[in-house]
Amino acid sequence: MARQRVGLFGGSFNPPHLAHLIVAEQVREQTGLDRVLWVPCHTPPHKDEQELAPPHHRLAMVRLAVEGNPFFEVSDIEIRRGGRSYTIDTIRALQAQHPDWELMLILGEDSLRTFHTWRAPEEIVARVPLIVYHRPDAPDHPVDPRFLARTTFVEAPLLEISATEIRRRCREGRSIRYLVPELVRQYIIKNQLYGASVR
Repeated sequence: MARQRVGLFGGSFNPPHLAHLIVAEQVREQTGLDRVLWVPCHTPPHKDEQELAPPHHRLAMVRLAVEGNPFFEVSDIEIRRGGRSYTIDTIRALQAQHPDWELMLILGEDSLRTFHTWRAPEEIVARVPLIVYHRPDAPDHPVDPRFLARTTFVEAPLLEISATEIRRRCREGRSIRYLVPELVRQYIIKNQLYGASVR
């Protein structure tokens, strides 16, 4: 039986938006993944997010966002584990649970350029190859050649949609239509996330 090619797509998803979905679909198509596994973190290790929605809300929003795409799946592995979410812990756990998976890690170019600051980056690239999509806001830092040797770059539309901007629009009572999936927009309003007097 052939191993399944699974792309691990982690993040705070605070909230998940259309650029996340487009990137995930482009990566899946260009690299021939069998599925993309979305993994919302419990607490991001590198971000001090002042407006981080509770984990259960972000998990629910990701599930709503990917609804209807048979190639997308959501895992609560990091939320169940609790505490700060480190990618290496998730990779070790998933590889132990799913030996039939050929796991790959999906990153933005900004994350690649700070990858050396992650926990156990050498072990990560020894365990899984990296799939990196271009980001317009990526810092101009050199990338360690050891990481580049295990990296495949993909093209994705450069949509200037950010979760920070979406949260700001929520606070200001402005529209977030067509920035997030409609079900996510409704969820934000219903649960009054991000100070939402959103339309």
